[in-house]
Amino acid sequence: MRLYFFRHATAVDAARTDEARELTKRGQEEAQIGGAALVKLSIQPSHVLFSPLVRARQTAEIAVEAMKFSGEMKVCEKLKNGTTTATLLKALASFRDADSILLVGHCPSMPHHISSLIGLQTSEGVELSKGAIACVELDELRPGEGRLRWLLRQKQLRLIAR
Repeated sequence: MRLYFFRHATAVDAARTDEARELTKRGQEEAQIGGAALVKLSIQPSHVLFSPLVRARQTAEIAVEAMKFSGEMKVCEKLKNGTTTATLLKALASFRDADSILLVGHCPSMPHHISSLIGLQTSEGVELSKGAIACVELDELRPGEGRLRWLLRQKQLRLIAR
């Protein structure tokens, strides 16, 4: 299985609540570029799961539109910050037979999940900037079992998406 960790794109700094923060114009473009780059990389996940926060939902919606995605798209509470990797993996257990899943969420949880899955003790070396995407390949949904295949920032995704 491959898990694609897509950090939400750039959002406004302030809103009525943190959960309500929407993407900026730049963020909308970043989400579209992320989706277009995934297409160029021939990546078509079977499922797209996203945090319930507005900026993650918007990032997912724009990316799947660029991908012409026709699979299952679903909100996943476990993609909010503060969720342990073990809890996220339990939520992903029902997707065990999927080839690939696109997960759209936040920092600092996403770098923490990536680090945990590839067996690192800290997430310091895993920098997932806004709009970046990382691919982790797993034979089993267990911490320490994954392999980081790639991590692409917006600048790299932009070059791929051209």
